[in-house]
Amino acid sequence: MKQFALMAVAVAGCAEQQTPPPVRTSPPTMGSRPVGPSGAPQIDSCGLGSIGDLVGKAVTETTADDARKRSGARAVRVIRPGMMVTMDFRPDRLNIVVDDKGNVTNLRCG
Repeated sequence: MKQFALMAVAVAGCAEQQTPPPVRTSPPTMGSRPVGPSGAPQIDSCGLGSIGDLVGKAVTETTADDARKRSGARAVRVIRPGMMVTMDFRPDRLNIVVDDKGNVTNLRCG
């Protein structure tokens, strides 16, 4: 019986093993040029051109609402580091990406 168990272990060790697909360990980086869901450069559908001066400034509820009004976007979303967000693409929504200090690092539609 012991010989059978040893043979089973030996045969199992000779079996071909499949390597799992590589796992992404870091989140994808955000480029400086916004892209739409197809990966094509994004059209300024939420008024980014009128609020570029916000990059580098601290964002507050008042600043976010002001950005929405100035840009003409129908909605605004502030995205903080590590925050989970939905992947639905809304061209009329302004996304304000901030760093851990609350300063605007990127603006994009969607």
